Amino acid sequence: MSYKHNNLMAMRQNYWDDEVSPTVQAEKQFLRHTLIEEGIFENATLDDTKYFFFTLPSIIIVKAHALGFHHSLVKRMLIKHIHMNRSILMRKSTLKIQFKL
Repeated sequence: MSYKHNNLMAMRQNYWDDEVSPTVQAEKQFLRHTLIEEGIFENATLDDTKYFFFTLPSIIIVKAHALGFHHSLVKRMLIKHIHMNRSILMRKSTLKIQFKL
């Protein structure tokens, strides 16, 4: 595993493990609602949201870290990711994380 991969995975894990920050909690709810709105899960759970979060391409993680998941650019990227991987996401299948920036 490359240094970049380890660093981005640590960023993902630290973000997901943050249970104190109101911003992070609001963004997790935003991701959950996005999954419901896009029809991926009828009633997305926290586990469903975690699965989705860990499938996100690194560019989305980096942009969201800088701008927040609520930012219109990041939301468009989320929707594109959902549309490109709809059937995989609905089955909660393994999806290879894209690391190219």
